[in-house]
Amino acid sequence: AAWLPKLEKKLESLEDGAHPDFRVFLSAMPQNVVPVPILQKSIKLTNEPPTGLKANMLINYSLFDQSIWESSSKQGELKSIIFALCFFHSVVCERRKFG
Repeated sequence: AAWLPKLEKKLESLEDGAHPDFRVFLSAMPQNVVPVPILQKSIKLTNEPPTGLKANMLINYSLFDQSIWESSSKQGELKSIIFALCFFHSVVCERRKFG
């Protein structure tokens, strides 16, 4: 996070001469080290994972539409693998709360 003050200065220098459509996209975990001016001039979006294993499984599994299943020659195996990946991802997201 040592580069954030440099980014702040660079963005300040670009404010006047930048193209009106110029945007900077940042993605980060919540931290206390982000300079306040960057936060004040930003649009902040958050994406909170759903609470609970079941809710997380439903969200993750619903990302796969019917065309994915139909395009596979081994639908049973594909469904098993995707279920296992969704389950693993959901467990990791839930366990992340506990350190």
